[in-house]
Amino acid sequence: MTDKIVSGETTTNTFCYFYKGAEHMLKQADKSKNGQLYNIISCITYCAFTLEAYFNHLGSEKISKWNEMEKTFSRKKRDKVLFEKLKFNWEDILNENLYESMTDIYEYRDKIVHGKTTIDTIEKPIEGDVDDLTSFAVGPNWKTSSTIKYAQTIVTDTKTIILEIHKAAGFKNNPFVSFGGGS
Repeated sequence: MTDKIVSGETTTNTFCYFYKGAEHMLKQADKSKNGQLYNIISCITYCAFTLEAYFNHLGSEKISKWNEMEKTFSRKKRDKVLFEKLKFNWEDILNENLYESMTDIYEYRDKIVHGKTTIDTIEKPIEGDVDDLTSFAVGPNWKTSSTIKYAQTIVTDTKTIILEIHKAAGFKNNPFVSFGGGS
């Protein structure tokens, strides 16, 4: 047993960890077809976690009662309050493609987190080799959109969204530089 105690504080910028997780899962998905769908699902879901964690980070920086709001308000309502506090609209900061991408990220996450068994009607032409069953995708929208190209776009857009909002909120630093630290 020791009689020595370490005391201090440490900060963890969770959004940085989630973003790094998204990049890692994208690399894993790109390396191998084996498990690729699951790596892509994880990548895109991590992007949604990144956005939500960043907005919670920014909210706690800008709104004194953010932690109470975070527990009682919906994500959409919290985001609206945050942007009103910062005195800008989504449209002021994000171009149409980035706003659409942010919406897609949250919708994708919601479909994964609140997953349901579905029956999907399929009628589409087969592109590619008919004998290669992996040459076409069928299933719910979240599954058919789970491609490397889509995941690459989502990862890039997630970072751009945060950088643009960070800058518009008056910060000059790169928010992805520090995972945290303490003393």
